[in-house]
Amino acid sequence: MRPNLSFFLARRYFRAKKAPLVTLIGRVAVLSIGVSTAAMMLILSVMNGMNRFVSERFWMVESDLRVEAAKGKFFEEGSLLEEITGVEGVEAASAVLKDQAMLSYGQQNCMIYLQGVDSGFSKVSRIGEHVFSGRYLLESQPSAALVLMGGGVFAQMQIPPSQAQACKLYAVDASRLDGPFGMQQAISSYPVYPSGLFSCIPEYDNQYVFSDLEFARRVFKTPGAVSAVEVKVSPEASQARVKAALQEALGEGFTVKDRVEQQQSMFKSMRVEKLLVTAVFAFVMLIATFTMVANQMLLMHEKRLDMAVLSSMGMRNASMRQVFFFNGMLVTVAGTIGGLAAGTLLTFGQQRFGWVELGGGSGNYITDAYPVHWQLGDLFVVLLIGLAIGAFASAVPLRRLPDFRGRAGGD
Repeated sequence: MRPNLSFFLARRYFRAKKAPLVTLIGRVAVLSIGVSTAAMMLILSVMNGMNRFVSERFWMVESDLRVEAAKGKFFEEGSLLEEITGVEGVEAASAVLKDQAMLSYGQQNCMIYLQGVDSGFSKVSRIGEHVFSGRYLLESQPSAALVLMGGGVFAQMQIPPSQAQACKLYAVDASRLDGPFGMQQAISSYPVYPSGLFSCIPEYDNQYVFSDLEFARRVFKTPGAVSAVEVKVSPEASQARVKAALQEALGEGFTVKDRVEQQQSMFKSMRVEKLLVTAVFAFVMLIATFTMVANQMLLMHEKRLDMAVLSSMGMRNASMRQVFFFNGMLVTVAGTIGGLAAGTLLTFGQQRFGWVELGGGSGNYITDAYPVHWQLGDLFVVLLIGLAIGAFASAVPLRRLPDFRGRAGGD
């Protein structure tokens, strides 16, 4: 027998007219596989778009690289800023000091992160571009300060928009907790005035207040200390090389983090979510192949006479199983390729025309349409999953194939 005879017959059975019921179930099998594949491709593209959108919003605020102490919360600034800016590829650097504090206005209280920044912070972060009310102005006096406040924090405080009234900022000095007056002695308060409001992402809007670096040092009783140095890499330089050069220059006492490492828990959760969604839709694709199993069994029943004739001509049972296996794979490939094409077209259509809008296009959201992002890697993953499930579903009915060796006088 010809080596490719099994595939030739499978292709003929796939294309040729069959009994109406077999034809109908075969088309439904292709359609069910195609719809589940398109849905998986589209959902993964939506997840990519949402993850990319969130990441870009973070990167609007965060710097390219961040230098932190390997141990401890704070470290002395000293000449570290000059040492960092002297590394090739570093365009700018800014010292920051961040810690928790409590903000109070009237009866409203809110736990925040107070982040003190120096004059070079605007060169490493784009936070100034997201000021929607007031202006980016950070100034401090010994007894008060102008701060840049997140829009979410401002809303929680219920500060009248038309009045620039002072809020009370409270911080705890842990070194004074053991004193004779305990907590009362350790708490200090400072009046702060919002010079402007910013809005970029909820994680910053609802928690962050930016101040002058020296004011933050007074609040936290840490003169000369910083919690990190934010670094901007030159556009023409390689971020990976600059990171390695900084790590080598600073030694083991410091860690240099890129943007992904700065939000490591967020990116890890994104990867886990994508894996879970992929697993769920793989299960959906598996269920969709049940129709193909039924189609295979009906086809084997319809072609039993053909198989008996081929067996009498010397075709082995293994070759006959290959016929129906290849037929199932052709159904799988047709549905999978069609689904991938449909999912890809829908993804690019959403990206280009924004068919599905957030909030009906009311304009109350940061983006009007669901963000999507097509990735070639997702296409190969979905293709491999579809082919693997299709191969499994094609092999399952073969156990029901009759043994024609007795009829043919031996195999």
